[in-house]
Amino acid sequence: MDPELGDPINSPKTGKELRAWRKALGLRQRDLAELLSLNHQTISRAELAKGAGLKREVLVAVQLLQHRLLHGEIDLSPIFKARPRLGRPRKNV
Repeated sequence: MDPELGDPINSPKTGKELRAWRKALGLRQRDLAELLSLNHQTISRAELAKGAGLKREVLVAVQLLQHRLLHGEIDLSPIFKARPRLGRPRKNV
């Protein structure tokens, strides 16, 4: 195994792990789907699959994204800046 790809043990292997990993990054399903070049419904189905491992296309895409994040090839800050704020607007005092 190529040591630069990281330890595959740390890659999410189930839908539950994928959801936890996505939330830890602060991403929404649509954000992750866009980063992985997949449909957001694919991410939704992968996260809801009970007891089943991730499909190969999702698993490989996640591992590649982890590699690119680790090496600074992807910056997530534009995703967070482009989001509209949720909730009530702040009062200007």
